[in-house]
Amino acid sequence: MRYKTLDFRVKETPHFDFYTYLENDSLFNRFVQESELWYELHQQVFRDTFLRKNPLILYNNHPDFQQTTAIGGQISVGTGGVTEGLKNRVVMPIMQINNQTRHVLGHELVHAFQYHSLIEGDSTRLENIGNLPLWMVEGMAEYLSIGKKDAFTAMWMRDAYLNKDIPSLRDLTESGRYFPYRYGQAFWAYIGSTYGDTVIVPFFKNTAKYGYQMAIKHTFGYDERTLSNLWRTNLENAYKPLLLDTAQIPKGKMIIDNRNGGNMNVSPAISPDGKFVAFLSEKDLFSIDLFLADAQTGKVIRKLTSRQNNSHIDEFSYIESAGTFSSDSKKFAFSIFSGGRTKLMIVDVSSGKTLAVESMGDVAEFSNITWSPNGENVAFSGLSNGQSDIYMFNLSTKELTQLTDDLYSDYHPSFSRDGKKIVFSTDRISLKSNYEGVDIPMGLAIMDIETRQIREIDIFPGANNLNPQFSSDDSQLYFLSNSDGFRNLYRYTFVDQKIERMTDYFTGISGITEYSPALSVSASDDILYSYYRAQKYTIYNAKPTDFAPVEVSRTDVNFDAAMLPPPQSLGVDIVNSNLNNYNIFRRISSSLIKPIAYKPKFQLDYLQGSGVGVAVGSRYGAGLASGIQGIFSDILGRNQLFAGLAINGEIYDFGGQFAYINQKSRINWGVSVSHIPFMSGLMSYGTREIDGNTYFTENTDIIRTFQSQVDAFAAYPFSRVARFEIGGALARYSYRVDRFSNYYNTIGQFVGSDRRRISNEEASQSYGGNFDSFTLQQINAAFVGDNSFFGVAAPLSGYRYRISAEKYFGDFDFTAYTVDLRKYHRIKPVSLAARAYTYMRVGNGEDRLYPLYIGYPFLIRGYESASFYNNNNNRTGGYNLNQLMGSRIAVVNLEARLPFTGPEKLAAFKSGLLFSDLNVFFDMGLAWSGGDKITFKREPDVIDRIQNPDGSYIDVYERVPAMSAGVSLRVNIFGYFVLEPYYAIPFNRRDLSFGTFGLNFAPGW
Repeated sequence: MRYKTLDFRVKETPHFDFYTYLENDSLFNRFVQESELWYELHQQVFRDTFLRKNPLILYNNHPDFQQTTAIGGQISVGTGGVTEGLKNRVVMPIMQINNQTRHVLGHELVHAFQYHSLIEGDSTRLENIGNLPLWMVEGMAEYLSIGKKDAFTAMWMRDAYLNKDIPSLRDLTESGRYFPYRYGQAFWAYIGSTYGDTVIVPFFKNTAKYGYQMAIKHTFGYDERTLSNLWRTNLENAYKPLLLDTAQIPKGKMIIDNRNGGNMNVSPAISPDGKFVAFLSEKDLFSIDLFLADAQTGKVIRKLTSRQNNSHIDEFSYIESAGTFSSDSKKFAFSIFSGGRTKLMIVDVSSGKTLAVESMGDVAEFSNITWSPNGENVAFSGLSNGQSDIYMFNLSTKELTQLTDDLYSDYHPSFSRDGKKIVFSTDRISLKSNYEGVDIPMGLAIMDIETRQIREIDIFPGANNLNPQFSSDDSQLYFLSNSDGFRNLYRYTFVDQKIERMTDYFTGISGITEYSPALSVSASDDILYSYYRAQKYTIYNAKPTDFAPVEVSRTDVNFDAAMLPPPQSLGVDIVNSNLNNYNIFRRISSSLIKPIAYKPKFQLDYLQGSGVGVAVGSRYGAGLASGIQGIFSDILGRNQLFAGLAINGEIYDFGGQFAYINQKSRINWGVSVSHIPFMSGLMSYGTREIDGNTYFTENTDIIRTFQSQVDAFAAYPFSRVARFEIGGALARYSYRVDRFSNYYNTIGQFVGSDRRRISNEEASQSYGGNFDSFTLQQINAAFVGDNSFFGVAAPLSGYRYRISAEKYFGDFDFTAYTVDLRKYHRIKPVSLAARAYTYMRVGNGEDRLYPLYIGYPFLIRGYESASFYNNNNNRTGGYNLNQLMGSRIAVVNLEARLPFTGPEKLAAFKSGLLFSDLNVFFDMGLAWSGGDKITFKREPDVIDRIQNPDGSYIDVYERVPAMSAGVSLRVNIFGYFVLEPYYAIPFNRRDLSFGTFGLNFAPGW
């Protein structure tokens, strides 16, 4: 959804068209120059040239990026950027740290070259991307934009070695256990250093053509298993010596792990009194939530807040941000994504009650909040107009003060215990020294709040020094650094400038990314840190006395452990040589950055055909099934065109639709034109005179209702989970009725059949209705909400609802009402699901539109039309297909859903391939029309009989609810669709001795 309308402008350079609304010209020019530089570096690897300018859409911050219309679907807080294939658009935000922006830009432009090389290749096209495993695509982008010097990825690889869990390439491809970015980067580093960077693109293209296994043989001459073993052996040989000099047992007491938390317990914040810890975790599986625990024992006290029960929260800022306790430890403040921006939320620790939700003016994105000791102010790192600075917000006066204002990235602020200073991480030392490499290391600095003077702490040149925290007496700083190639805890003493390494871990202290907060210190020097091991994050609590400090020099830097193996490059080293000299390359002149007029540039986004099917039958004749649909949009995705054509049956079963949707502003609106045939059927019995003979007839009437419609619609979203819809339409309805008749003689023998089209007048006489064409106008409005959390095949927690009304007028005058309420309540390991759904047409002409049918398996299982096979019983009365159709329907469904096979934390049986839910269900539904008699019993009675002019008759029955119960297994087929085989016992049917099996192609409601 869009919370605001952005005014994009376009500027071109030799190889790019930039779409931006950024007002910071100096920052934008620097970004443009680096784009052209990345193009030059990647071109040396790909040996490819963009003949047409590549579009790059730049957003000022991540909340704006989450509202993009250029990319379909929802952008999560963890998505740094996206490159899509058809238009090869790079879509990304400016990040809070300069180095992150540089890296994301370089990463996404690798994807642009990947797509371009496939689309413009001699024997490849975009569809070949399907042959490329994700680890190959994303790992290549990481390697070409970071290189082999990466302490963070090296930590992951050391962890894999330590746990004897180095995957094969088959494991990377087929298992979801291994993060493709990190492992893929390590693999490409091995390939580049062993065989030379010149083999990267040939291997990539061969994989696109033949798949990775055949590509390995074609490129290297041996099979996948051999290459996997060579890579594994290389990693083992490189990391084995490092293990001898480092520790594997963390210091302190482990308080949060996957027994009382989740696998990902991150962003720990300890209260000043040392009693509580707040942390973010996927403990409850369906979302990242904020939990409160005892800091000494680890006992989880409560969930402080959650997306499920707080409408203010679109998402937690959980990737690279932590919250903070007030000085009295009674309140907790943290950042959330809400309303298209980052907001400050404060909750009461004892109850979890929301005390305040505050926006920060022009600062649309901020993180890593720190609460002043006097309780009056909070400080944070904020991003405004592309620039990252430290801000302070007074909670009483609501005054926002900018403490720094420069081109440097300032991050991880933390108040001193006396409240006079703020320590933070910053890249000002690196940028001032004109660091030559591609990375922009983060150093430490301290600001005097009163004078705004900043003192830089120049230690560990070239290392990332992050997450600084004052000791209890302000005499020392604790911080995290990768100065030794690992990720360890250090202590800096102000009086003598002594630096001590507090840990020597083989893996490291880390959050989800290298910039994630992973350290928190209380007012009594309780040191909480997040430790990475076995692809899990656990939280430890330690005292300074638990560590064995080792004094190190301020210039003691060794990045050997940060290098991805092998340490020596045997082949042509293009990538790392260029990255090490990144800032030596010449930038393009500002004169080559030129403004140009915006052009929509409509292009194809999506095209899908359903294939062609032909059916020939002795009774219903020949039929054709086929369809195609496509979506086109402009370069920003603000204007969409949809066109679809389909046929399913005979030539008059042809349908089509054309629609236009405008997504520029918060209100989405559009118009459409369509011609859609609806097919339904009715059965009747009677007699017919043919050549002087009387025959009993069994008639099946196929009724086609043709709807030709023009409509307009608009939607206003209140939030990500709720919106209001309104629309109107003008429609023309017409009919065609084909009667298929079976004839029986007086002793019940079948004598023949025929097909004929009956007139609208005859159809009207047969069914007591009116089959004349008519015109309807319609207006509609609806409230829609969805805060559900999906499991493997169905929602397992949260709610959904739709409440709407449609007013029809013109030749008829009736109103259609929809109430659809769904609730999912999780009681581990089962979820209880309930749905109450009704759709009713009420008023003059309610029966003239296509009838509603409740026998679909996504409404009531066990009553599908094809399963009514014993017509003898139906012919003599009882519950038949007519009971399932009407102008009004109501359905109630109850289910107990057990995640059966799938992820270990969710399912009863762990499986990496088969994802399924086992369900026990009860379905009940009723179809009726105005004036029908409704009773609650198993089988309806005849209450009237209508004689038709042709001698046939129709029995009029009571309407009774259809009920069924049974079991089903919903299976997620590799994420493409959900298949639900089920066994249902339909209580109303007389034509079954027991139950019936069925198959449903739909996710759980």
